[in-house]
Amino acid sequence: MPRRSTAIGLITVYCLLLICLFLSWMRLLHVIWTNPGLIPLGDPNIEKQDTSVRYFDKYSAYISDYEGRPQFCDKCHNYKPDRSHHCRELNRCVRRMDHYCPWAGGIISETTHKFFIQFVFYGALWTLFLLIPTSYYLAERMRIVGDKPSTWIACVALSAIFVVFTGTMFFMTTWNVSINYSTVETVQRGGINNITMLTTRSHRDRRSSRASTTRASTTREKPNVLREVVRDGREYVVFQTQPFDHPWDLGNKANLQSVMGERVIDWFIPLKMSPCVRHEDSMGEFAWSDAVLDMARDWEKDNPGRRIRLVSEWRERSGRSGR
Repeated sequence: MPRRSTAIGLITVYCLLLICLFLSWMRLLHVIWTNPGLIPLGDPNIEKQDTSVRYFDKYSAYISDYEGRPQFCDKCHNYKPDRSHHCRELNRCVRRMDHYCPWAGGIISETTHKFFIQFVFYGALWTLFLLIPTSYYLAERMRIVGDKPSTWIACVALSAIFVVFTGTMFFMTTWNVSINYSTVETVQRGGINNITMLTTRSHRDRRSSRASTTRASTTREKPNVLREVVRDGREYVVFQTQPFDHPWDLGNKANLQSVMGERVIDWFIPLKMSPCVRHEDSMGEFAWSDAVLDMARDWEKDNPGRRIRLVSEWRERSGRSGR
């Protein structure tokens, strides 16, 4: 007996999921082709020491080497912004590189990470929707008619394979985003980072600063300072983080919002770019975690009359927001 209403419902949901999958894939390919997040190549004839670091002067803190200079790529002959990595397949440095995915059409970076997650999410939903009704009606047909169409069996098998593949990819990628790691960074998880911070001179009462330093020194671990450097008349301090200190962990919700969007509806619509691509904050290319801010604040307590500009900006914004 025909089940017309059931058929209409199944076909409608199938088409809607297929449209969502297609649109997310098209958006992913569009950004991969037009804005993949590649770092410009430098001049191979210019030495590393002579390459301009002016780009980093606008930030209060950045990832660096132990000498306080930004990380340098010898293959691209240019300095790398924070969280950039060299892609072997493209032979270029990529902003916040996650991985190279030939199945999706290219590099997954800070510009495409959101759309890749949406693509595998809708892919998992679509194949799951194929798997469940087909399995149900195949079992019903076998029970009533005793027939096992090979095309139905193939559909169930392929759907099951792709549900596992896309579902696993979705949950792994979403979990990494929730803890603010890219796939490349998870390999280095637990390592240390060198962070160079711009310092300024303060006119505050040094006596009160020394008193607070004495009280705090009995209960806290002093930050690991590699060196202090002066470049172009600006003073910097080079810190080294402790193992497993995450420089960009903002909490699960804020981590997800930095990639997927500040509104929940943006998490499902493949349209707006990720907030993390803006790089408009003078505090750094990416928002710093409490571990980094605590390290800078502890250094200030040990150095009366000196201030970390990163902490000063944080205090100013916290005061405006009433935190």
